[in-house]
Amino acid sequence: MTAIDLVIEPRDRPVGTGMVRRVLPWRERRMVGPFIFTDLIGPDHLAPGTGVDIDAHPHIGLSTLTYLLEGRLVHRDSTGAVQTIEPGAVNWMTAGAGVTHTERSHPDDRSEPATLHGLQLWVALPSDDEDGEPSFEHHPAASVPTIELPSASIRLVAGTGWGATSPVGVSSPLVLAQIDLVDAAQVSLDAEHPERAVLAVDGRVTVDAVALDPGQLAVITPGSRPVVRGPGRCMLLGGDPIGPRRIWWTFVHSDPDRIEEAKAAWAAQRFPLVPDDHDPWVPAPA
Repeated sequence: MTAIDLVIEPRDRPVGTGMVRRVLPWRERRMVGPFIFTDLIGPDHLAPGTGVDIDAHPHIGLSTLTYLLEGRLVHRDSTGAVQTIEPGAVNWMTAGAGVTHTERSHPDDRSEPATLHGLQLWVALPSDDEDGEPSFEHHPAASVPTIELPSASIRLVAGTGWGATSPVGVSSPLVLAQIDLVDAAQVSLDAEHPERAVLAVDGRVTVDAVALDPGQLAVITPGSRPVVRGPGRCMLLGGDPIGPRRIWWTFVHSDPDRIEEAKAAWAAQRFPLVPDDHDPWVPAPA
């Protein structure tokens, strides 16, 4: 017996000019806490003269969380935010009623070999916030709390855990943490959050002696206190469930009519524009 309810295999998906490994949503598990979408990016090794380009696209009803382990990206959105994100920092963009954004390689990185490795996650908003004002916040790596343990470290990227609180302005109770384990070091996961999952990033991570390959997501039994062992690196994500949500393309909402409205608004280009970076924009799927 283990504390794992389900192991989700990653699926390769094209995003912009690259590929990601997607673990949420999955047909047997749509969400973990408020997390409704999770992509593991790379590690992608970019040749000189290439780069990452994710053209202008819209969102409603969610917050995006971007967290990099290697490389950097330039974020632009329709609130006017322009922000380079580097390893260990956090970009948190709240779409609310509607936002448009782009993600691109830094121009200084395109002429040299580069590596990009990290995560993008979508956090579904509580019902009262689904149609709120869009916003953006950035937190540098130095502001992210780090808990040092024997042969292990935990970076609390967002939310609460291990007695610490991240500065990211989350919209509901959640946790996102990077756990680095040297050799056979171990970390016990408490049951502070009712829904949790462990995403293996690299190395040889085990959860209650069940080995995970990089990219696999282990959904944890509620109330259990499993032990994560190394050597390797993984991410813990989860939180309080917020109720069922519909997801279509880049739109998330509890009201299907709002998704239909967003489809029509994007097709007619009635969403707010990304200053100086709106063309080209990504058409919605047929």
